[in-house]
Amino acid sequence: MRLSDIPYESPYTFSPKQKTALTILPPMIAFVLKRLFALCEWTVFNKEEYIDKTIKSEGRVLIAFWHEHMAFGAYLFQGSNYHTLTSYSYDGELAARIVRHFGLEAVRGSSSKGGSDALKGLQKALEHVKCVGWTLDGPKGPRRVAKPGIAVLSARTKTPIVPMGAIVNKYWSLNSWDKFPVPKPFSKICVGFGPAIPPPHSLEEEQIEYTRKEVEDALNTLLYRLQKVTGFQKEE
Repeated sequence: MRLSDIPYESPYTFSPKQKTALTILPPMIAFVLKRLFALCEWTVFNKEEYIDKTIKSEGRVLIAFWHEHMAFGAYLFQGSNYHTLTSYSYDGELAARIVRHFGLEAVRGSSSKGGSDALKGLQKALEHVKCVGWTLDGPKGPRRVAKPGIAVLSARTKTPIVPMGAIVNKYWSLNSWDKFPVPKPFSKICVGFGPAIPPPHSLEEEQIEYTRKEVEDALNTLLYRLQKVTGFQKEE
């Protein structure tokens, strides 16, 4: 369900070819991902401990994950109307339309254009939804290096941040900057959550940078631990 006064649409004009792709591809991609995910064996660590309990105690939560793991989060939280962030670009429009097929919504904006509108939209969303998910290295990397936006939103809304990581034992890796993993049928998927990270004490640059680095380190440590626990091959 969409909320009022939130930028859900891109102001960009797309070419006829792009418009056709945006009509055809999102339902197809969502269909394929749902079917592949449904064929996989899922193990989820610490969701109740870190997500459910944080929502119960704080009323809301920010979930931080790398761009390559967005689809795993979309499947795990499908139908929740939780919100995420995608850019105004064609790739961002494609991602926004795909997540809608999972019963989620995407606030629009980017780190270069529309960032202020995006943060305001996410702040507004947190007044009505319990969770906002954020791809920290989106929209175009560098891979697994966090940008500061989630720390800013956390400070403004006093909302804790919970890291989420995913790992799969058998997958195809797309030729994209994030090396997006597409699980092979009947593979094993492991999703884990880490301890909640408190909001920065203020919006001062030093505080934002401290939290940005803390979340980045927590995400990469979580992935390392998931690899050790599962014995799955290391993602490259």
